[in-house]
Amino acid sequence: MSEPLQYITLTAPDGEIIGYAWTDGTQLGLVDRAASSSAAYKAGIAWSNRMQDAHRRGLTPAGVLALFSHEPGASPVTEAADMAALEELARIVTPADDQRLLDQLAPAGHPSWRELAEAYDALTDEDRDVTWGGGEKSPSGAIQMPYPVYSEPLRRVVRALNEVGAVTPEHRWMDNPMPEVPADGRLMTAADAVRAATAVVRGERFSEGTIAHAVKDGLLDAVVASLRAWAAAQGSTAGPAPSAPAAPAPAHPTAPSVPSAPTAATTGPARSAPAPVAAAPAAVCRHCGGFPAVNVAFRAHLGLLFFLRFRRMDGPVCRTCGLALHRGFTTYTLCWGWWSPLSLVLFGWLTLVRNLLAVRRVERLPEPGPAVTGGRFDPGVPVHRRPLAYVALIPLCWVLTLIVAAVSGGG
Repeated sequence: MSEPLQYITLTAPDGEIIGYAWTDGTQLGLVDRAASSSAAYKAGIAWSNRMQDAHRRGLTPAGVLALFSHEPGASPVTEAADMAALEELARIVTPADDQRLLDQLAPAGHPSWRELAEAYDALTDEDRDVTWGGGEKSPSGAIQMPYPVYSEPLRRVVRALNEVGAVTPEHRWMDNPMPEVPADGRLMTAADAVRAATAVVRGERFSEGTIAHAVKDGLLDAVVASLRAWAAAQGSTAGPAPSAPAAPAPAHPTAPSVPSAPTAATTGPARSAPAPVAAAPAAVCRHCGGFPAVNVAFRAHLGLLFFLRFRRMDGPVCRTCGLALHRGFTTYTLCWGWWSPLSLVLFGWLTLVRNLLAVRRVERLPEPGPAVTGGRFDPGVPVHRRPLAYVALIPLCWVLTLIVAAVSGGG
């Protein structure tokens, strides 16, 4: 896809960027950040489901973005050069992403760090030599699938990685490439070590031999060395960090700093790129999607002897929809809101006053922009031009008649 895209940035309440909802005019999709948390990933699914539901109900893809761009956690609609630029933007890893993984690690001084150090230091070359079992043919003719045979000391190291918190669901390893060992001998950052440990240990469940490969190419050594160095810097009892033959590359791709709009792919790290701050959400009409809107409530009341009924419709509403609700609900109340003692004395009047206060706020709004969802109400004629509104004169005249009769009789 090379055509210009429109997109909105979706942000969690804590400021974490969930991903980018986009449209090219015909399709609607969501590019989520591979470095985001598990909670942000679930929130992205919820956003996507709601947007797709709005699209299935007849709203155009552009209309969906325009509507949802005014919700809390969404930015205004922005244009991207193409899908590649948007995907590059989604690859950015922020310091908050790294810190979230560091928060999963055991605190300094926890016994699990000493266990990791002792387990790793006890490894021998024989322990690292992973053999394979299986492959035999049974009498029935079935061939057993090969499987790695790990030594108990190596299993102890893997268990220790779990205990220090280096294997965590907060790193979505399936959505990120398997880390590789660089040739420059650098230690990894602690966050990258968590990413690598998670990918290796959890990857073993889906592809047997992942741990064996990490032992062979030095990735496991780099992970443990980097984690122990971090723990030592935090003041733990992990002991001195062993020298690693090499350290793996970051478990996530690099990406450029966050631009105001995505541009063509560039090279260079962007680990410290700040997360864009979502704009303060503006209210849009819940009925037509128009802007501006104000958050008010209109009410209607029916009173028939001892039967009372109340109806309320909350905003936000634009000027047009607000006037329509006011005129419809107020006319209904003027017609049906007087035919019980409580309605005549209290509820009818209270409903009319509340509607009057709400419509005064609506009338201060300018005319709204185009209806995004196509469901804008028709205000119709004013209340004083609706015949049903004058039904209220019947109970009022009756009350006045009683008052006059009472005064005359008392005199």
